[in-house]
Amino acid sequence: MRKLLAIGGAAALGLSAMAASADELTGTISNIDLTRQTFQLEGKTFTADPNNTVGAKLSELSEGDEVTIEATDIEAGKQPINVMRLEKAE
Repeated sequence: MRKLLAIGGAAALGLSAMAASADELTGTISNIDLTRQTFQLEGKTFTADPNNTVGAKLSELSEGDEVTIEATDIEAGKQPINVMRLEKAE
Protein backbone atom coordinates (compact mmCIF):
# COMPACT_ATOMS: atom_id res chain seq x y z
CA MET A 1 0.00 0.00 0.00
CA ARG A 2 2.86 2.38 0.80
CA LYS A 3 4.42 1.80 -2.62
CA LEU A 4 1.11 2.68 -4.28
CA LEU A 5 0.86 5.90 -2.29
CA ALA A 6 4.46 6.79 -3.10
CA ILE A 7 3.87 6.22 -6.82
CA GLY A 8 0.64 8.26 -6.74
CA GLY A 9 2.38 11.08 -4.88
CA ALA A 10 5.26 11.14 -7.34
CA ALA A 11 2.84 11.23 -10.28
CA ALA A 12 0.91 14.12 -8.71
CA LEU A 13 4.13 16.07 -8.18
CA GLY A 14 5.16 15.45 -11.78
CA LEU A 15 1.84 16.69 -13.11
CA SER A 16 1.91 19.81 -10.95
CA ALA A 17 5.45 20.56 -12.13
CA MET A 18 4.34 20.29 -15.76
CA ALA A 19 1.39 22.63 -15.15
CA ALA A 20 3.61 25.10 -13.33
CA SER A 21 6.08 25.26 -16.22
CA ALA A 22 3.64 27.06 -18.52
CA ASP A 23 4.61 30.62 -19.48
CA GLU A 24 2.20 33.48 -20.20
CA LEU A 25 2.79 36.22 -22.76
CA THR A 26 0.68 39.21 -23.81
CA GLY A 27 1.31 41.04 -27.07
CA THR A 28 0.00 42.09 -30.46
CA ILE A 29 -0.59 39.46 -33.16
CA SER A 30 1.18 39.82 -36.48
CA ASN A 31 1.40 37.64 -39.57
CA ILE A 32 -1.51 35.19 -39.17
CA ASP A 33 -1.35 32.10 -41.42
CA LEU A 34 -4.67 30.25 -41.17
CA THR A 35 -3.46 27.48 -43.50
CA ARG A 36 -0.77 26.49 -41.01
CA GLN A 37 -2.70 27.77 -37.95
CA THR A 38 0.28 29.93 -36.98
CA PHE A 39 0.78 33.52 -35.92
CA GLN A 40 3.60 35.71 -34.70
CA LEU A 41 3.73 37.38 -31.33
CA GLU A 42 6.72 39.32 -30.03
CA GLY A 43 8.88 37.99 -32.88
CA LYS A 44 8.17 34.32 -32.16
CA THR A 45 6.01 31.93 -34.21
CA PHE A 46 3.20 30.11 -32.40
CA THR A 47 0.68 27.51 -33.51
CA ALA A 48 -2.93 27.50 -32.30
CA ASP A 49 -4.42 24.14 -33.26
CA PRO A 50 -8.23 24.33 -32.93
CA ASN A 51 -8.23 20.73 -31.63
CA ASN A 52 -5.97 21.34 -28.63
CA THR A 53 -5.88 25.09 -27.93
CA VAL A 54 -8.35 26.44 -25.36
CA GLY A 55 -9.93 29.86 -25.79
CA ALA A 56 -10.31 31.99 -28.89
CA LYS A 57 -9.93 30.44 -32.32
CA LEU A 58 -7.20 31.90 -34.50
CA SER A 59 -9.75 32.40 -37.30
CA GLU A 60 -11.68 34.79 -35.00
CA LEU A 61 -8.64 37.04 -34.49
CA SER A 62 -6.98 39.61 -36.75
CA GLU A 63 -3.50 40.99 -37.13
CA GLY A 64 -3.15 43.82 -34.63
CA ASP A 65 -5.32 42.17 -31.96
CA GLU A 66 -3.79 42.06 -28.49
CA VAL A 67 -3.86 38.57 -27.00
CA THR A 68 -2.64 36.65 -23.99
CA ILE A 69 -1.27 33.19 -24.60
CA GLU A 70 -0.13 30.35 -22.40
CA ALA A 71 2.53 27.94 -23.67
CA THR A 72 5.48 25.95 -22.40
CA ASP A 73 9.08 26.97 -23.01
CA ILE A 74 8.31 30.25 -24.77
CA GLU A 75 11.89 31.43 -24.39
CA ALA A 76 13.68 28.20 -25.27
CA GLY A 77 11.06 26.34 -27.27
CA LYS A 78 11.46 25.16 -30.85
CA GLN A 79 9.26 27.23 -33.17
CA PRO A 80 6.42 27.10 -33.89
CA ILE A 81 5.56 26.94 -30.20
CA ASN A 82 2.29 25.17 -29.40
CA VAL A 83 -0.19 27.46 -27.62
CA MET A 84 -2.24 25.82 -24.87
CA ARG A 85 -4.49 28.84 -24.23
CA LEU A 86 -5.27 31.82 -26.49
CA GLU A 87 -7.38 34.72 -25.22
CA LYS A 88 -8.11 38.12 -26.73
CA ALA A 89 -6.97 40.81 -24.27
CA GLU A 90 -9.59 43.37 -23.34
